[in-house]
Amino acid sequence: MIFDLDHELTRAITIGGYLFFFLFGLVFWLITRRSDSKVASVGQMIERIMHKRTTRIAIMIAWWWVGFHFLVNVVHR
Repeated sequence: MIFDLDHELTRAITIGGYLFFFLFGLVFWLITRRSDSKVASVGQMIERIMHKRTTRIAIMIAWWWVGFHFLVNVVHR
């Protein structure tokens, strides 16, 4: 009986977390779509981040590192 209660509580917290992040993203997107908004859109932020070559290389290396470690972990199991 206690296990079922813990399982249901964990499930509710997980679903609530996903809904929170979805709603946060939706509100953030709506704020950036206004014409008088001082908040940069996601596209503008990515464009600014990718402006320099050094940053593009660093992001590619970081993604490679994450992908490599996930793949190596799966292969060696």
